[in-house]
Amino acid sequence: MRIHEPALVASGISKCFRAYQSSRHRLLQALFGRRRKLYDEFWALQDVNFRVSRGEVVGIIGRNGSGKSTLLQILAGTLRPTSGQVARSGRVAALLELGAGFNPDYSGRENILFNARLLGLSNQEIMEKLEAIIRFADIGAFIDRPVKTYSSGMFVRLAFAISAHVDAELLIIDEALAVGDAAFQFKCLTRLEQLLQQGVTVLLVSHDVQMIKSYCSRAVYLRDGIVMFDGDCQMATELYLRDSVETDRAELASGRMQSSKALGCDGIGYGNGLGHIDLVRMGVGSQVRDYFESGERIWIELQAYVGVPVSVPKITLTIRDQRGYNLYGVSNLLLGTPLSVEPDGSIRTRISFNCDLQAGEYAVTLRLERSLSESLCELLDKQVSAATFTVMNPRKHFDAVVNLHGAFEPITSLPACGTSL
Repeated sequence: MRIHEPALVASGISKCFRAYQSSRHRLLQALFGRRRKLYDEFWALQDVNFRVSRGEVVGIIGRNGSGKSTLLQILAGTLRPTSGQVARSGRVAALLELGAGFNPDYSGRENILFNARLLGLSNQEIMEKLEAIIRFADIGAFIDRPVKTYSSGMFVRLAFAISAHVDAELLIIDEALAVGDAAFQFKCLTRLEQLLQQGVTVLLVSHDVQMIKSYCSRAVYLRDGIVMFDGDCQMATELYLRDSVETDRAELASGRMQSSKALGCDGIGYGNGLGHIDLVRMGVGSQVRDYFESGERIWIELQAYVGVPVSVPKITLTIRDQRGYNLYGVSNLLLGTPLSVEPDGSIRTRISFNCDLQAGEYAVTLRLERSLSESLCELLDKQVSAATFTVMNPRKHFDAVVNLHGAFEPITSLPACGTSL
């Protein structure tokens, strides 16, 4: 299998829905459609283009109503586009709306057999996988009861179990992991990682940006049916969060978010325009530099400006790895350290932390806020990837990313009541 061969290609996908004021108008349109237009057009998708290579894991993000579910239905082949085309290679398994494709009067076992046949499995393949699917779903005696008696959690257990065991080349998942208890979500993620190791191509829709960053190699950001960004997960999720903040804050007196000058060459900046971070530099000791050895004490100095009275300024530092996962975050309020605002509106401070990180590349994100209460802050400026730095580890003392300073020591015995693994 060649990883760069396309598993899916979407070319010029657009989807228009017709909205009728009444069923009468729908009937009249069918009878006299050439003469009059008795409906309003709603374009859920407009000229969507992207390509997914074999073995790639691509996230699709966007606010509710952005067209994500419509796009996935078209990609899965359950909905026809108004224009454009989709080219798919290999068997496709889609986990879309809960219970989609289930016959409510059939039992769970019968729906497994029915859906597996629809996905192209032979009778022999179905029999070989049946017990594994039932075991994974773990719904007990309900497996032989009609699915119309299932809870939403049982629906998603059965649906995910089928989709995850049919040996599909392309797996499409729409918010499936948002339903179910923590134990089942962990089981699903474990199975997902197994599929990724096997080279399965995955399209994953989720509002959980950390999941997108952790599992996806890139992300497609949809807004109002249009692809706003297709690329690095960190940038895609930040654009998504920025637009979400802008929409949510529009209802507040603080005003709308707007783009601000980005300090980092690969970063973005946004806020409400009432303050901004002007300068960031980092170093160790008396040296200004952006490369460090693991264990050194790093300092970051910054200068910010506020154009409105701010009695309680808040500055937050977040360290992220290359995949955008938040490794560490701290603010002056968490540390109980008040910051002063100069008469000209400037704020200057130094933040320091131990660089107990594995060798690699890291990014610094900074937030400038006005604290309104213990739980509410007004975002003045956010600088994503305001600075990047490299960590070297000449002598390796730990694995993974963060050094938690673990230690081993001898013991003579364990109490009999200890937990047995």
